[in-house]
Amino acid sequence: MTEAIETGGTDIQVVARCAQVVRMFSSEHRTVRVAQVASELGVGRTTAHRYLASLANAGFLERDGTGYGLGPLLAHVGTLALNGFGVVEIADPYLRDLADVAEETAVLSVWAGRSPVVVRCHEPENRVLNISIRVGRTLNLDAAQAAVFLAHRTDRVDALLDQLDEPQADRIRRRIDDARRTGVAVSDTINVGVRVIAAPVLDREGVIVATVAIIGTVHTLSPDLDSGKVLALRDTAARLSSALGFAP
Repeated sequence: MTEAIETGGTDIQVVARCAQVVRMFSSEHRTVRVAQVASELGVGRTTAHRYLASLANAGFLERDGTGYGLGPLLAHVGTLALNGFGVVEIADPYLRDLADVAEETAVLSVWAGRSPVVVRCHEPENRVLNISIRVGRTLNLDAAQAAVFLAHRTDRVDALLDQLDEPQADRIRRRIDDARRTGVAVSDTINVGVRVIAAPVLDREGVIVATVAIIGTVHTLSPDLDSGKVLALRDTAARLSSALGFAP
């Protein structure tokens, strides 16, 4: 077992091991520790620490308490990759209009394998204080956006929710059922005092490709699905889907 990061002829092994480290992250596992990385790579703790420190110095990871989380460079690269999807660019003016009409932060998310990730965010221009969310942020399965995606991706539900504790899984299943029944999902369980309402964006084949959501406080954003803000959200999702070729 080597105790130094390989160089020269073994650079490919270094890249492969760095990729292994990145693949350890998911919506449920947002940090990794030296011992976990050492076990995953089959190396000593000293070598694992050097890998993590090097990845952090390059911006791929960042220190997160006693472990390491995904860094700003990975978020930037991921956002650039996601920008390759037509929906991201097409959605931009729709999000701006929604933020101003609903007077809440408007967010576009796409599915990233195991959970949604934020790819666009616009805040209303006429409000002094707004809730913000970082582009590139991975959302957990308790998010309204996740419920909307899973309402349309029935093949993923059991595989993802079976990993959660029973109370959380039951709560998310109820939210998914509500999303199938009403067409939108409402969540106020991730951050105290914050409420998110999300709707699906469909392509010409009727396949979900993104979600549009509005984010506000429990005082400014009512869960009433007939409220003006929710109607504006539904209308934005429908118009964006139409722009992508979807015909009901």
